[in-house]
Amino acid sequence: MIKLIASDLDGTLLTDSKELSQTTVQILDMAVKKGIYVIPATGRSFRAIPERIRNYPGIRYVITSNGGAIYSVLENKRIYQCLLNGQSVEEALDIQVPENTAIELFVDGIPYSEEAYVRFPEKYGATEYGAKYVRETRIPVKDIKAFAMEHRTELDSMAFICGDRADKYTLEKQLRDSLSDAYITSSVPHMVEIGHKNAGKGNTLLYLMRLLGICPDEAMAFGDADNDCSMLEAVKYGVAVGNATEACKKSAAFVTASNEEDGVAKAVRQFL
Repeated sequence: MIKLIASDLDGTLLTDSKELSQTTVQILDMAVKKGIYVIPATGRSFRAIPERIRNYPGIRYVITSNGGAIYSVLENKRIYQCLLNGQSVEEALDIQVPENTAIELFVDGIPYSEEAYVRFPEKYGATEYGAKYVRETRIPVKDIKAFAMEHRTELDSMAFICGDRADKYTLEKQLRDSLSDAYITSSVPHMVEIGHKNAGKGNTLLYLMRLLGICPDEAMAFGDADNDCSMLEAVKYGVAVGNATEACKKSAAFVTASNEEDGVAKAVRQFL
């Protein structure tokens, strides 16, 4: 019996226009009525999660910042966190980053980004909907490195946004070689995300499942990107949507239709 369904948001549960389709709403309502825990698990900070998701009837917990924190929606508070190591932040900031690369930071569920990135997200690879999302959710900071150093022991996660995708792969390798105490992943092709080595959606989901008394054989998880791999591997029913990265599909036990084709809803209907 499935007792828990965890799902990534962007590119998975949400359509490309960042909406819940009517079919997906019907399936979520069905799962909630059956008493199944529905857990959004996202790379977003808590503040940047759409209000429709945060206030969705029956959703009680949310995993944010790629596993950096868990929030109780009913209590409106953080119940678990796995913050970045301050030394990892310093090491990341010491790396010479390519031009047209921006930094963003999540502190206590609030997203902060370089001022230039908030003004022109498109220059850094953001889509039309992505640019709108950045402008609506990010707090601009003039000196983001100084801000990062000031809050280096308080970060849920941090990210580098690269205008050139080729630079992204070079930077990701530099970070992996330089940071020994960090979890490095990617949710979109132009971004490298950094969290504590014990974070990640998979580890944090397992923590929440232990808290709820649910075993991996009783859980489903959905994702589309590299940062979802650990979550799909953590449960018996790990499902990649059709638009997922190759790494995500390899980590999944099953592959469903794309996010634009109601892939999550189709898989939930099939299994339940």
